[in-house]
Amino acid sequence: MVEDTRADVVVVGAGLAGLSAARSLLDAGVEVLVLEARDRVGGRTHSVEEADGLVIEYGGQWLGPTQDRVLGLVEELGLGTFTQYSDGDNLQLTDGARLRYQGAIPTGDPVQAADLIDAMVELTLTCMEIDPARPWDHPLAAVLDSTTLETWISAQPYSDGAKQWVRTLSRAVFPAEPGEISLLHALFYFRSGGGVEKMIGTINSAQETRISLGAQHLSHGLALPLGDRVRLNCPVTRIDRSHDDVVVHHDGGTTTARRAIVAIPPVLAGRIRYSPPMPGVRDQLTQRSFMGSVLKVHVVYARPFWRDAGLSGHVTADTGLVQITFDQSHPDRTEGVLVGFIDSHLGRTASQMSEPDRRAAVLEDLVRMFGDEAANPIGYYERSWIDEEWSRGCYVGMMTPGTWSTLGHALREPVGPIHWAGTETAVIWNGYMDGAIRSGEDAAAAVLVDLAAHGLRTEAAR
Repeated sequence: MVEDTRADVVVVGAGLAGLSAARSLLDAGVEVLVLEARDRVGGRTHSVEEADGLVIEYGGQWLGPTQDRVLGLVEELGLGTFTQYSDGDNLQLTDGARLRYQGAIPTGDPVQAADLIDAMVELTLTCMEIDPARPWDHPLAAVLDSTTLETWISAQPYSDGAKQWVRTLSRAVFPAEPGEISLLHALFYFRSGGGVEKMIGTINSAQETRISLGAQHLSHGLALPLGDRVRLNCPVTRIDRSHDDVVVHHDGGTTTARRAIVAIPPVLAGRIRYSPPMPGVRDQLTQRSFMGSVLKVHVVYARPFWRDAGLSGHVTADTGLVQITFDQSHPDRTEGVLVGFIDSHLGRTASQMSEPDRRAAVLEDLVRMFGDEAANPIGYYERSWIDEEWSRGCYVGMMTPGTWSTLGHALREPVGPIHWAGTETAVIWNGYMDGAIRSGEDAAAAVLVDLAAHGLRTEAAR
């Protein structure tokens, strides 16, 4: 049924950013409507109860220290958590060697480890010079933005193995090839998360904690008090704007509102039609934004057999489709689950394979890592976020080289009555669930100031 509705603020996107914005506005007495293209809330988090009650985290899942907004929401909603399994040794597969190590940085090869520590220290010290709210203000912003991460890696006096591991790090963290992003973008991203080791480690780091029922329950909890203010299956196709209001066209009809918050990745925001058109600078920004490439695979076994050999399940490898794995087993269940990530160009390659061929390649990688027992899973689940219509990639949107220093200021700047949110706009923990929540709250606060500054009455006050 097509209908015309009114609200004070319309929010585009029912992920953590959009729902956080809507909740903040509703708490302030502002009438809000959330339009979501998917048939569910949660955006790039998606927790599905599969066979025999096993919860598969197809999207974002981890929380860690200093992620105060998402940890606070977990506590508020009363969601149970557990610590990511990390007992035992990690594995490093380098040049055919299978080396054990512990900690965030592979230390199986002492020479390579020394180089890696130097690289991590240099990246972390340098990233702390970046203002994450205004990375374009760095005195060397233009130089850093014209230098790709690959150029930086290639120029370092590190061993070939260490350089290869930093490339693997790039694919795992962003996920993008180091030649696809600038050094300025990499430094901004590391700065937003408090440094490299905090972002790549497990205990006391970004991969420390999981939500027992699944991360999507954060969005379920945010959506519950909003009730029918959240409309699913409503892709937004056009937004008309004037000085005082917006008219948002979607599959359910139209919504007229004082303000809009577009809480989706910039590349998707750029696909909405705007009347009048977006300023050229904003449109150029969205043209030069792109999503990371990743497939996430879960391989289920009757038990976590790798633990018998004293292994944690965490592997970094320099060959194969799957080059990063973690133990994904739930502490309340008997199955053993390995989660693997197929990132960047490997993800693009894998997305073009048939499912049987991709599954066979994944199992071959796991056998090389964990032995013959890995060849006999009892379950296999995967999600190609590259092919997901309303994400077009994961984990996060990025800027092409040269974009931050010239167009980055347009990322968060409102265009008339239209404001922007989403984890890509976050200053702290950009690309993470915590960043998404922060971005929604920040956008809501900006809208409230905007409404007050223009003396606009809300629906609730009429």
